[in-house]
Amino acid sequence: RIEAVSWNPRVFIYHNFLTDGECRHIKRTAAPMMKRSSVVGQNGSSVTDNIRTSYGTFIRRRHDPVIERILRRVAAWTKAPPENQEDLQAGRGEGGREKERVLRYGIGQKYGAHMDSLIDDSPRMATVLLYLHDTEEGGETAFPDSSSWLTPDLATRMGPFSECAQGHVAFRPKKGDALMFWSIKPDGTHDPLSMHTGCPVVKGVKWTATSWVHSMPYAYDRYISHDGEPGACTDLHDMCTVWAAAGECDRNPVYMSTHCGPSCKTCEKCASETDLPCINRNRERLGFMVYDQAELDA
Repeated sequence: RIEAVSWNPRVFIYHNFLTDGECRHIKRTAAPMMKRSSVVGQNGSSVTDNIRTSYGTFIRRRHDPVIERILRRVAAWTKAPPENQEDLQAGRGEGGREKERVLRYGIGQKYGAHMDSLIDDSPRMATVLLYLHDTEEGGETAFPDSSSWLTPDLATRMGPFSECAQGHVAFRPKKGDALMFWSIKPDGTHDPLSMHTGCPVVKGVKWTATSWVHSMPYAYDRYISHDGEPGACTDLHDMCTVWAAAGECDRNPVYMSTHCGPSCKTCEKCASETDLPCINRNRERLGFMVYDQAELDA
């Protein structure tokens, strides 16, 4: 069931867009490569900033049949072909604000007020947020410059809201639901009311996945590969030993620490692939999300 929420900005809810199985699939697919989220800096590069305090990763658009099926539904809803979508962003957070790749937010984790409509040859025209987990309190997606609900009763029916979302058009995370909003107006100009924020998670955790939809095809054949488990402490390239000897561990620490851990001596060798305490120690040391299997199965 699709429900209009606001015309200023244009916001819609698709109830039960995902099945429970699809929510679990996205979380389990994303979890191995989830790392502290970054934002786009002034020069277009990715930077870590306190505006976003969550863990996230990207899932390729054609990663597997389940992801493809979900993104075809996104295409049908937005009336834009799949090639106009970016790779699915997933994330997890707790206690703070937000933004989806797959993203995961814990208590206090956040993504501050921002715009999604990047200015380039193929701007983002719409954002579809997929909610993968029921958040106990907080974690709303709110539009701080808009209180223009389609009907007055929606504010009460969509709530109760945390302090961050009160008085604004907002939506509480509900597992399986999807939120779509447009960053541009029908005439193609930027909609300033589309500025939005991920409210702090007050209680529980928040898992989301985001599909950004462009006005034109977007890097359709460019994929972000998913390498092996970063916490397993294995060299993922046959040149790791050579690179380490040449000093690459110091010159290129981000890549080398996650792809050539043993050669760079940046990880602890685990007894087996099921040695979860060891794997989690390595993941935490490298900045990746620590596994909570019960949460992934929820």
